[in-house]
Amino acid sequence: MKVPRLLTLVLSLSLFGATGAFASSMWGDYEGFGKVKLLINGVEKQYSDSETPAFLIKGNATMPVRTLADSLQSLVRWDNGTKTVSVFKPNVHMFVAEKVKDDYSIQTPFGAVVKGTRMDFAVFAQVDSLNTPFYSFKISIETPSGKQSAYHEEVVDGEKENFWYPWPFTGFTFSEAGNYKVKFSIKVDEDGEYTTVSQKVITSK
Repeated sequence: MKVPRLLTLVLSLSLFGATGAFASSMWGDYEGFGKVKLLINGVEKQYSDSETPAFLIKGNATMPVRTLADSLQSLVRWDNGTKTVSVFKPNVHMFVAEKVKDDYSIQTPFGAVVKGTRMDFAVFAQVDSLNTPFYSFKISIETPSGKQSAYHEEVVDGEKENFWYPWPFTGFTFSEAGNYKVKFSIKVDEDGEYTTVSQKVITSK
């Protein structure tokens, strides 16, 4: 179930000792409150029309839980019955290598290729501390232009707290220059959306 649009988490950031709600800010207004400019790793967060932006209330910066969780590569679960939001941060380590043997030993890891290279390689994911049931996970590759060019999806539909998972990508061509993003994503509920919880970069030059 998706987190309601106005579900927010107050970050305890004292702003100039103010005690009341701000009517406006240099970044504009949101439902009578001044907006806050949010930078994640130095990049400004851009909001869609359906998203709640970060804003000021009683001298504190407030933002949606999902925005914070996505920036931390974490999962969000909402319990409407108890009005409780839970955030889970699994440990996910990924390796990209030309070969992963049956005993899970990794051979010839790499992080850069020559543009135009066509090769077979494997993505090896090591997952632990996944302390919530989930529906599925996905390993995908996103091109420098932002297209998902290859992926593998695995349905779990239950609990799987610790596991190792290698998946081969055969005949993949690095046809563009730039950074290819290898993503490990998890879908908490069948009708939900994937959240990226780990990411590696392969540079094509």
